Amino acid sequence: MRRYRIGRLGSVFGALALLAGVLVTAQPAAAITGGQRDEVHTNVGLVRFTTESGRFRCSGTLISPTVVLTAGHCTGDTGASPATNVYVSFNTDLALDPLAPGITPAERAARAANYITGTAHPDPGWTGKLSISKQHDQGVVVLDAPAASKWPGITPAPLLPVGALDGNQGALKNETFTLVGYGVDIGAKKSQILVPERRFTTSLLKNVQDEVVTFQINDRDANAGGGSCFGDSGGPAFLGRYVVGDASFVNSLTCNATGGYQRVDTPYARAFLDQFI
Repeated sequence: MRRYRIGRLGSVFGALALLAGVLVTAQPAAAITGGQRDEVHTNVGLVRFTTESGRFRCSGTLISPTVVLTAGHCTGDTGASPATNVYVSFNTDLALDPLAPGITPAERAARAANYITGTAHPDPGWTGKLSISKQHDQGVVVLDAPAASKWPGITPAPLLPVGALDGNQGALKNETFTLVGYGVDIGAKKSQILVPERRFTTSLLKNVQDEVVTFQINDRDANAGGGSCFGDSGGPAFLGRYVVGDASFVNSLTCNATGGYQRVDTPYARAFLDQFI
């Protein structure tokens, strides 16, 4: 089954990237599919960054006072090529890019006031390819100042204990997970519709693999509300207050099939993250 990275909005991938940029329109929509405005998960933020491929945006989660967890492809094209010009905002409403072309110095300063800058650290094992078994699609941004210096009261989210998903798959099938991000919605003819806010939804577990946990995307499910889409990359799946993983890929260009998250509870993932938290 073909897989597509959930994020790096700005251009998402290949030939579709240019088409997506043309078709994005600003109007009310659900981004996180089947979701709603999120003023609860204030530790989920917007990540803007630059790679050799261009300027993009993703989502991410504060996991220590100065560390934001996000996807590997939101921190660099590979583990050896970190992203630059990284800005992180925890505003509920989508903060505009201070590095957008054609804006005045005053506008740039006004936009930058909604962010804290940081340094991207992709997992060294991230190759830029979604290999599923060893994709290592994780990374962090180390902020230049504590998030609480700009957003008082913000609290880092705890990570799921190591191995938690391995021993409880049967019971977890009955649990509801919460997905959060600043993604897009899919409109007519697969157009990507800009959503100017953080949103959340609920989803049910599909399966747990060695490196990845997947969720079923179905906004018509009466027991859970939807899934993730492009731009939600790097955003969290929560089980209660614990971060389960960062959004990595979807199996459909219309975000209506399966969404995959890089697990944070594997020994490999935790060894990488523990270097920063």
